Amino acid sequence: MYSFKAIKKASLSQQIEKNIKNAIASRFYKPLEKLPSERDLMGQFNVSRTTIREALMSLQSSGLIFVKRGMNAGAYVAEINPDPITENFQNLIKFGKINFVHLTEARLYIEPEAARIAAICRTDKDIEMLNELLKKAEASNKTSGKEARLINIRFHVEIAKVTQNPIIIFISESITQVYSTVIVEMTKTKLSKADVTKNIDAHRYVLDSIFRKDEKEAFERAKNHILGVYHTYRRIIPNVPRGEIKEFESRLRDFNQRERRRPE
Repeated sequence: MYSFKAIKKASLSQQIEKNIKNAIASRFYKPLEKLPSERDLMGQFNVSRTTIREALMSLQSSGLIFVKRGMNAGAYVAEINPDPITENFQNLIKFGKINFVHLTEARLYIEPEAARIAAICRTDKDIEMLNELLKKAEASNKTSGKEARLINIRFHVEIAKVTQNPIIIFISESITQVYSTVIVEMTKTKLSKADVTKNIDAHRYVLDSIFRKDEKEAFERAKNHILGVYHTYRRIIPNVPRGEIKEFESRLRDFNQRERRRPE
């Protein structure tokens, strides 16, 4: 006979956390608005300071609030951002659970489609903003290849923003931040200024398709750019398991075959 385990009642701090989450979700407390003080929360919930702090710490860890010290000290509602997702990605890389091959494959399923959508719905203001970003990357490359790369990588996030889909934007921002803080750092001495210029030029190539509202071409150019970056990193990033590269490139062939069969 199957033996069920006893159901444990949620702790007081978890119940308080849930109540505050509901207040934030219902927009009773809006982004950047201060929550009641710890003393006020203690009185409202009739619990100890320790219990309130446990709830607030959990809310902070999940990215829903942030805590200020000093002047205007207290807990404030955070603007929703991809930082918790990014932190998880970074931890997965640090502990060897994912590598640049996995990141490349994720980008391949997201970014070409984002470029295609951007080509459909972009505005003149979007084109101007993307163009200025690439100009800034080109100027930075004269003095700092790393700075130019960090600016240039933002191009992918800004394209995602053109789609106005918050899920695509969040995922793109998370992956981009991982590239910025981990992949760029790993390869900072291995790419020349000419390599950086090549990547900026590839972005201009994508931007040209978006500007002309050629959605199919934007998709293809974004895809080819990601694959070009993949082959560059494959040569210079150490300790990537050969088996994972082989499996990815097999899936890549399947991906390309599906794209060729896609209706016009």
